[in-house]
Order: sequence, then structure tokens, then C-alpha cells
Amino acid sequence: MAYTNNGYARNTVLTVTKGDYSHDYSLLDNFEIPGGNAYEKITAEDFALLDDNKYEERRDDFILYVCSLEDGLASDCPDMTEGSVEYDTIVCPLTSNGGNNEPKEQ
Repeated sequence: MAYTNNGYARNTVLTVTKGDYSHDYSLLDNFEIPGGNAYEKITAEDFALLDDNKYEERRDDFILYVCSLEDGLASDCPDMTEGSVEYDTIVCPLTSNGGNNEPKEQ
């Protein structure tokens, strides 16, 4: 399968910290939205290959899932999509292909 490395890394862990309490939630784990979508556990490789729409759907439902578990989180952190992707050319190196914008086989 061909895909384009665009230099953006998708974060997979959401850490909720409240005072002395801290808990990590992994976007790769299985989870279910109460009365909504259910997601199976996914490998890091398969996660990296999700198209943008599938990624955003999983991320947005994951945020709803975590908010359903953590009281007050939705009001404390109204935009948890911020920081969900980072421009990182070390983790996701960009290479020149002679000015050609064709996807690089990975």
C-alpha cells in the first residue's frame, strides 16, 4: 500500500492529569462510545495507515470515550484535538524526490 509521508506524526496517548491523579488512555486500544461506535484494538502500523477521515473519526470518538470516563474533562479541555498531530520531520522524515510530489512507497 502506498501512502504519503507528510511530516505529521499522530499522537496515540492522551494523558489526563488532575492534581495527584494521572491516567493514560491509548487511541490504539479498543473502546466504545456509549450508544455509538465501537473500535477494535489497532496496531501502530495500521493506525499510521488510516486515511485522514478514518483517523479523525477514531480520534473524535476516542475523545468522547475519554470524556465519558473522566468527570469535568469536556469543560476543562474543550478542544482535545489540539496537539493530536505534530509536525515532526524526525519521526516522519521528508525526502526530496526531485520535485515530484508522487507518494513515496513506504
